[in-house]
Amino acid sequence: MAPSEPWKLEIEKLYKEMYPALYTYALRVLKNPALAEEAIQDAFCIACAKRDQVLSNPKPQGWIMMTLKHVMQNKLRLQQKLQRMLSLSDGEELPTEKPELLNVDLLFGNVSDSEDFQLLKRMALEQCTIPELAQELGISVEACKKRVQRARKRLQKKLKV
Repeated sequence: MAPSEPWKLEIEKLYKEMYPALYTYALRVLKNPALAEEAIQDAFCIACAKRDQVLSNPKPQGWIMMTLKHVMQNKLRLQQKLQRMLSLSDGEELPTEKPELLNVDLLFGNVSDSEDFQLLKRMALEQCTIPELAQELGISVEACKKRVQRARKRLQKKLKV
């Protein structure tokens, strides 16, 4: 079914015209086909939300390309933050700034269903502390620290950090 509104037709035309070049660019930067596709979809969601800006721009292709660039930068930033979190030693604290909530499960899809990964994700994204997690899990703080330490090691091994 074709879009009924003129702006949708224009956005769809841009998508079809630009997709191969955008995918090549995103794949080169992100090195993950699923993540590259997600970044392109995110960029076009933003384009739809800001359609007036896009369609009134003399170079809408450039606007979309820059949007994709910013989307990819955000995804890479989150990936780096998670990598840093995995490499922290036991005494180090997690960064305190609130990370952007992107699809972390897609970034680390090959390990995201493990309990260990979910534990580390809660610490990184939701800023849960060891005592909070220990209480939720019904274990001692020391047992929780050990579980986090083991989870980091297993995840580092899987991701070959």
